[in-house]
Order: sequence, then structure tokens, then C-alpha cells
Amino acid sequence: MSAPPAAPLSAKAALARLIAFPTVSAASNLDLLNWVETTLAPLGARFRRFPSPDGTKANLFASIGPDAPGGLVLSGHTDVVPTAGQDWTGDPFVMREENGRLIGRGATDMKGFLACCIAAAQSVATLPLVKPLHLAFSYDEEVGCTGVWPMAEWLGGSGLSPQLAVIGEPSSLQVIDAHKGGLIGWATVTGKPGHSSQPDRYVNAVMVAGELIAFINGLRREFAAGGRHEGLDPPYSTIQVNIINGGLHGNIVAESCRFFWEMRVIPGVDAHDVLARIEDFARVTLEPAMKAIDPGCGIAFEVQAHIPPLAPNAETSPEAMLMDLVGQTSPLKVPYGTEAGIFQRFGTPALVCGPGDIAQAHQPDEFIEEAELEHCVALITRLAEERLCSVT
Repeated sequence: MSAPPAAPLSAKAALARLIAFPTVSAASNLDLLNWVETTLAPLGARFRRFPSPDGTKANLFASIGPDAPGGLVLSGHTDVVPTAGQDWTGDPFVMREENGRLIGRGATDMKGFLACCIAAAQSVATLPLVKPLHLAFSYDEEVGCTGVWPMAEWLGGSGLSPQLAVIGEPSSLQVIDAHKGGLIGWATVTGKPGHSSQPDRYVNAVMVAGELIAFINGLRREFAAGGRHEGLDPPYSTIQVNIINGGLHGNIVAESCRFFWEMRVIPGVDAHDVLARIEDFARVTLEPAMKAIDPGCGIAFEVQAHIPPLAPNAETSPEAMLMDLVGQTSPLKVPYGTEAGIFQRFGTPALVCGPGDIAQAHQPDEFIEEAELEHCVALITRLAEERLCSVT
């Protein structure tokens, strides 16, 4: 006598299992991925992993339904921010329920959406699919969206040509079709130290850094007066310096200075073009005088993370259907970045729409409403019925 089929896993139950994996960005997510594969394998899912360079983490791409072009991608990150120093009233990695709220690290950002994907996949797998449903689970989003790139690039060249990738960042199930891109990093100025009574014999790294920061501040003013993308707040690109360290003593010409810069650019602006302008100013205007005193002097730039902006999609049919399902008349635009811009960079139409309130992200006693999870599962199932079961 064969065993009865296992009962479908609810989004609530899936979330409890996901929260129990302490996948802070410094830790491995492989145990979580193993559980996801075990859960989805009975649905006939096909899996592809994209390991991190050190092999301790991976992206997971799971496909359900026919091996055919078209289809939909549901994507989210498996990593969560640390809990150290936060005032939690219970174990962050043991989900608990209070008055309809499901509490635990990642409940909103964004294991809640992953749980919805897993729960909905069980229903979608029973539909007469003519196009596939893909689940794309990434790593290291919380440290600058650095992990998802190989998976997004592979998808863009795979021939699968999804109709749409929905990145389930917490948006209270509102559709977001545009956001700013980000580029962040460090600039390091190396000067020549000496006694401050004869500064012209040496190269003051702090003073050179000041000139470079002044140039960056000029770009800030230029952006504020330049191109705009209405709906974003502010509707123009921004750039700034937020950390600076340099010098050893008040009477020593500073040998080194290091500062952190960040820019957030609107769709249509290439952040690397902006960085190239800064680097050109350093090479052409600042470094010649530095190297004339000592060839060992110079300015180095290090990019820490890059998140491309998200622009409205040219093909709006799946997006319009999703907005209709959530009762929304026009898409939102947000100033922060997501992995959606990376999928779009490699040719996959993308938008952001997921359960949970962004205000809960990274907070102690982070929570998501169970009712919103159930609503999200229903939306995914309905979207699959409309977009994956028809040849049109």
C-alpha cells in the first residue's frame, strides 16, 4: 500500500522553515537551498546552481513545467541582515506568531516572498502549463546585490526568454517599475609625508582628497539641475561622500587619505560613466602635480558594489495584468535599488512586487502579516493561470 501524498506546504509553514536557516550574508545558504530542492523535487522541478567563487554559497534556479521559452520568473534573495545589537524579544531564527503577525529575521526581507513562491509552486505544478514557472533564489543581496549577477547573465543568454521577472522585495504587493541604480566604493589618495613647515616639498593626501571631493560636490550640483525621472524622490541622480579618514598628526603632511563615495543614478544614466569623469579628473588634473614631486603618489579607486537602475519595461502586458490583480492603476517608483535592475541589464523584463512593508526590513522583531502571505500566494497562482497556461 503506497503512502498518501504529503499535504501541501503552506506559506506560513514554509516561512518557518526558511527563517530557521540563519543565512546572514556572512554565512552559507547551502542548507537552505538543499531544503528548497528537496521540497520542490516532487513537483518535477529542474535545478541549476550558480556557486559563489569560494563554493560556500550559491544561487538556485528552479524550473517547473515545460522546458520552453516564455514563462515567468519569481526571484528573491536568501540572505538576511545580522541581528547582533538589535533588541529582539525572542529568538530571531525561530518564527513565532502574534495576532496574525509572523515574526522572525527575514520574515519581510525577504523570506516571506520565498515562502510564497514555494507554496504557490505546489498549485502551479498541477496546472496545464504550456510555459514554465522559474524560481530564482540568490545570495549576497544584502551586501550590494553581488551574488545574483551570474544567474541573471545566464538567464539572459539561455534562450528561455521569460515574459517577466518579478523580484519580490517588500512593496506591500504594489508594483514598482522603476528605481535608481547605485555605485559605491572607495577612493584612496597616496601622498608624500613630511614636516608641515615645508608643505610644498611634499604631497598632502588630505588636501588632494579635498579637491577630489570638491569635484564630486560639483557633480552633485550638476545632477540636481540636470536630467530627471519623475516619480522618484528626488527625481534626479545624487552623489556624495560619507566617510573620510586621513592624516597622522597635526604637523605632518598627510601621507594617505581614504574616503567612501556613493552615487544613486536615475534610469538612463550610466553610473560607470560618472565614475569615469571622476577618475579622469584625478588622472588629468590632480595626479601630474603629485607625481612630479614623487612618482609613487597617486589616486586609486575601488568599486565595492554596482546595482543598475530599473527602467519601465517596453512590454507592459504581464505588468499590466499584475497591476490589475493587485488593484493598482499606475506603477510606483522608488529611490532604492534591487536585483530587478540586474535582470533587466541582461535582457529579462523585470519589476518589483512582494509582500510585506519595507519599513519592517532589518528591524528587530521583523514581521509580516500571515494574511498578506496568503494573498501573495493567490496572486502568484492567478498570474500563472493567466500567463502560463495559454499559448498567447
